[in-house]
Amino acid sequence: MNEEPRVMVIEGRRVRVFERTPPLPPTLSLLLDGGRDTTGRYWQALRVLRTKSLGRLGGARVECMADDHRLKPWLDGFHVGSDLVTRSLHVNVCADCGSVCVRDASFDVLDGLPTGGRPLRRKDHILGWYSGARPNQREYR
Repeated sequence: MNEEPRVMVIEGRRVRVFERTPPLPPTLSLLLDGGRDTTGRYWQALRVLRTKSLGRLGGARVECMADDHRLKPWLDGFHVGSDLVTRSLHVNVCADCGSVCVRDASFDVLDGLPTGGRPLRRKDHILGWYSGARPNQREYR
């Protein structure tokens, strides 16, 4: 079956959307603590290298509902994803609603290509999000 490619307009430009499954566990608790998901797949826990205090979350703001979060660093560590690749992760949390953004901070290495004396570059890609609180404690999935 050939499906039409999905197209969106972002900042006035038409772009194609490619759906992908991030190599992260389906829930934040599985990322942090490890364990088995509903399909029976085993997830290793995030190996935390550095942690910063969360402090007190302020509660969801109107901006949070528009996906404009005030992110602050929370955890840094290593995680083995569903593709069996070990990644260096930065986990950031919204100071208001508690939404969590997981970023890949691994070194950018292409197999089989010499570095030519150049230093390796750090990636900084968003791998996924875990939702936080919503007004009136509604669940968001």
